[in-house]
Amino acid sequence: MPNSQTVSIQRCNSYDRTQVHEAVQTSIDLLGGIESFIKRGDRVLLKPNLLFGRPPEKAVTTHPAVIEAAARLALDCGAKVFVGDSPPISSAKRTCARCGVKEAADRLGLTILELNHPTENGWHAQSKTAGILTPPISGVLQDMDFIINLPKLKTHQQLYMTGAVKNLFGCVSGRRKAYWHFKLRSSVDDFAAMLLALHEKIAPGLTIVDGIVGMEGMGPGKGVPKSLGLIVSGADGIAVDCVIADLLGVDIQKNFILRKAQELGFSGADLQSITLAGESIEKAAVPSIEFPELTPIGFSLLHLIKGMMKYIAHRTHRRRLS
Repeated sequence: MPNSQTVSIQRCNSYDRTQVHEAVQTSIDLLGGIESFIKRGDRVLLKPNLLFGRPPEKAVTTHPAVIEAAARLALDCGAKVFVGDSPPISSAKRTCARCGVKEAADRLGLTILELNHPTENGWHAQSKTAGILTPPISGVLQDMDFIINLPKLKTHQQLYMTGAVKNLFGCVSGRRKAYWHFKLRSSVDDFAAMLLALHEKIAPGLTIVDGIVGMEGMGPGKGVPKSLGLIVSGADGIAVDCVIADLLGVDIQKNFILRKAQELGFSGADLQSITLAGESIEKAAVPSIEFPELTPIGFSLLHLIKGMMKYIAHRTHRRRLS
């Protein structure tokens, strides 16, 4: 198994499928090659960011070319590959259709899964986050042998930036996400701790971040696309987030997730413990990016009720169309 504290940085300035595939493959080769992660017959889940059904050029979701590149690597190992997420409003299948992922999935014969059927049992043991409560996670993940986390690099108006750790919040089914924003509304540190506990329980084996075009400003859904030219990969998602923060020039104290990870003793949150491969921080660093003005992490009760009504109306509309 590759060194979990190695993070690979690759340059890629286009979503041309051939260029993206080469960049992703090179990135993973520097970690020991995809065969060191996946074996023939494995059931592999690709977990992209499918926040909303927006066109890929809006940079709201993981770009289809990055998902396709990761899928091809896993397929070349003889794996059975799936794409899954639980968007906050729509279904994964409808979101994939609207953001270009369905076309890539159809081209490769990938099944798109809804991350539903929440369960609190059967997850990896928590060490650093023992005792920290988490939402029930989709039991669909437990049918998988390996999980590849495919975040989109974006700013975040509540957490400052979003990457590997935050992307796994999508494994919490549907509107339960809004409830946990309400439940932990009084403390962004508690929310960050919950996300780290999710990461430790799910334990994805590989993270590949789509930072070719990221988002700046009022991310994760209302910001502006920003060309960054980056593919960042590693076995430890926290280490990947730590390297990204350094590439963006983010003070660790402003990154609530990494700040809490340091407090809890995760080695991936210490840049000095990470081995870099590929491009150097100096050569790949982003010269400037606009970060958002932070808003509270919590949702009010009124926000929660409105969200539930919108979700119910959306589901009713879908049933009428089907």
